[in-house]
Amino acid sequence: MTGELGKPSATTTTIAIIWRFIRINPALWTIISLISLFSLFTPEKFLSTANLGAILKSFAVTAMLSVGPTFVILLGSIDVSYMGVWMFGGALVWLLYPYLGLASILIYPVFGLLVGLVNGVVHVKAKIPSFILTLAITAVFAFLTTYVRNVSGVLTLTVPAYNFLRESPVPLIPSPFWLALPTIALAFFFMFFTKIGTYVCAIGSNEEGARLAGINVEKYKILAFMISGFLTGLGSIAIFVHLGNQTRVDFDPSELIRGLAAIVLGGTPLAGGMGGPHRTLLGALIYVLIFNGLFLLPGVDPNHLKLYIGTLLLGAVIIASKALKGTLIS
Repeated sequence: MTGELGKPSATTTTIAIIWRFIRINPALWTIISLISLFSLFTPEKFLSTANLGAILKSFAVTAMLSVGPTFVILLGSIDVSYMGVWMFGGALVWLLYPYLGLASILIYPVFGLLVGLVNGVVHVKAKIPSFILTLAITAVFAFLTTYVRNVSGVLTLTVPAYNFLRESPVPLIPSPFWLALPTIALAFFFMFFTKIGTYVCAIGSNEEGARLAGINVEKYKILAFMISGFLTGLGSIAIFVHLGNQTRVDFDPSELIRGLAAIVLGGTPLAGGMGGPHRTLLGALIYVLIFNGLFLLPGVDPNHLKLYIGTLLLGAVIIASKALKGTLIS
């Protein structure tokens, strides 16, 4: 369809843009293939209203564990402190609620921001590898969370007063999904409407070149860690509500894998320099679809799901490192 003077119409142009976006994004093809595959084998279960709601909940949790750290991955570094922020942040909410009331939930993003600041400064100034640093921080916060629970003599760190957050304004869409939207919007804002996104990609692609171009590399590295922590803290509110207004008190390494898997499956390589939160969201959906679909397939042992996901992640890292070598992905 063409418009006046032979120019393509707005509809044709829009379709062309959408088609190009789908064509250059393998993650979208993967999502389409997974939906088609599981719909074919288990249509009654996979396409049920209950299962679609479960997919949205799992997507919200996975996205909130991975969107923030994507900014650090873009630098070519790794931030796995998201689980520590999520766990001990919830413990702080539980501790502060008797004094601050409902406002105590705001400690999540504040705590995440402070953790990100510390991570960034220590990483940049002390030259400590980011993975070792943030993993150690996570271990410390996981211990402190368990310590708070044990000293307090309670089974769970639950705050029933936040039950109203579990009520969704739309019956078929779970509340954690709605609570995740502000975090996603902020991630897109930082990536596409500020120079932070451009600069962290430049640093990840060629740190020395970025420095010669006049970019304050140390400043933007610290900012990336702060954004990671802040978005993780804000997103942890959705996870907190998803878990029944309580925080997790036991450390599960598979949750670390979940966040990194979403980033890698979406097409952001661990080497940095390319990708972004928009790709991480696609990766989060891929992860959830695989986990959910395999769980519904007859004959698949649920105890082996983590093994399958781990194998998939390893394959995705290998494939991505080869396919994306020397390629710029926006």
